[in-house]
Amino acid sequence: MTTPPTRRLPAVPFTTGARRAAPPGPARPGPRRATRRALAGSLLAAAAAAGSPAIAQNPPDGRWHGGIAIGGSAASGNTDARAFSLTGDATRVTDQDKINLYGLVNYADSRNAGTRTRSAELLRTGGRYDLNLSPRHFVFGGGEGETNRPGGIESRLALNVGTGWRAITGTEHQWDVFTGIGYTDAEFTDGSTRNGAELLFGQESAHKLGESSSFKQRLVFYPGSSETGNRATFDASLVTAITGGWTMNTGLAVRHASKVAAGLAKTDTLLTFGFGYKY
Repeated sequence: MTTPPTRRLPAVPFTTGARRAAPPGPARPGPRRATRRALAGSLLAAAAAAGSPAIAQNPPDGRWHGGIAIGGSAASGNTDARAFSLTGDATRVTDQDKINLYGLVNYADSRNAGTRTRSAELLRTGGRYDLNLSPRHFVFGGGEGETNRPGGIESRLALNVGTGWRAITGTEHQWDVFTGIGYTDAEFTDGSTRNGAELLFGQESAHKLGESSSFKQRLVFYPGSSETGNRATFDASLVTAITGGWTMNTGLAVRHASKVAAGLAKTDTLLTFGFGYKY
């Protein structure tokens, strides 16, 4: 008896984020199977890109470098669900300073039994300016704005200044540590507001992995007053070159806050898979 050929899975971008628990209901195997297939396709595409040219770190040439990535998923049948994510960043580096800008959009909703639920509606954008005082020592100023209604945040604006040290410099590995002080102003979906000063302690690094991939991560703690509470953020991205400027992208964003709107989780996690273009 002849064994039927194995069917290959398509490379479908997939996005998922932390959501509030839905009320219990009957099992819906169809959407879960579609989710597994989308995730498997994304992982296969990343593995297939292993032999592509390397992605270099941003050189101090005074030109803008960055990338944009898009991902999404769709399911139909017992449940009608859609998800979409868009991320982008741009960096300009010289021997004297560095400018970094970034943005993130994540949207997801689903419909079951005629009821549509929006589980993700996130918009986050920000930037930072670094001024070099020496090859390793720098000062910075930055800010970030965010809205995330399903996560309980109507709006949040944070501004900060500080100083940092480039502990590791090079073309393949870079690592910075920094500290400073800032101000945050947040309005939550339950109508409450919190604002005040906060400290910040953080580190970030960039690494070239082999001939085709690069990895970046950033972890920052924001100790605040009893009014504003404490916050922590972690961001990581893995970019694998496919051909030319096209890339396969995996991203992780985690946000934790000790003060949140009533009834909501204190930690939000967003994991994204998708295709992008690097310039």
